[in-house]
Amino acid sequence: MKTIVLSRRRPDLTRDAFRDYYETRHAPLAIRQVRLTKYVRNHLVAPSNAIFDVVSEFWLADPVAAMAFATSPASDALHEDAAKLMAQQRFAATSEESVLAGPPRTFETGRVQKYALLLSRRAYSGEADFIADARDWGRRLAADSKAKRVTIDVVKPAPGGTFPATAILWLWLKRTFDAGMLENPPSSLEVTQVLTLDAFETPRDRLNGGG
Repeated sequence: MKTIVLSRRRPDLTRDAFRDYYETRHAPLAIRQVRLTKYVRNHLVAPSNAIFDVVSEFWLADPVAAMAFATSPASDALHEDAAKLMAQQRFAATSEESVLAGPPRTFETGRVQKYALLLSRRAYSGEADFIADARDWGRRLAADSKAKRVTIDVVKPAPGGTFPATAILWLWLKRTFDAGMLENPPSSLEVTQVLTLDAFETPRDRLNGGG
């Protein structure tokens, strides 16, 4: 199971301070408390007016155990630490991820630059047509940009919550992002935001659920 969480920094923190605390304190605490098989933090570089500062992706080793963890003392400790750097409002969703172009996802080291395109299906009466158009456009973007990899997440908001996208296209690019690539999406496909991100992934040998 993959989960995506969009979080915003507390207003008294700079984006650099938020990123530093997240990577040096909060992420290590999370991997000690939760059994994960993959954990990636995508920190916002641009635009400056986005309503969140990090897109966190994590894959749970045992979704059933994770449900029990939600009411445990360890979960309380993790939430207490999150309150030190994150604003209260967050957006969470589960996701079905597919690779549209390039090699399968592996464990990546160091800083990886990505672009995320948040897509809305408001103009579509059915989800199937929206997903088909989004996937097709993702493949065309891969060809036009010569991206190393393009993936898509079709998301489902957490129960009782909302999420600012119906799907996310992710691009791993070899060169600087060219906004001109976005000029020809399918006529009904709405791009609500384009994000420039610095991604950091926890190595496999540091995950307590990675085998």
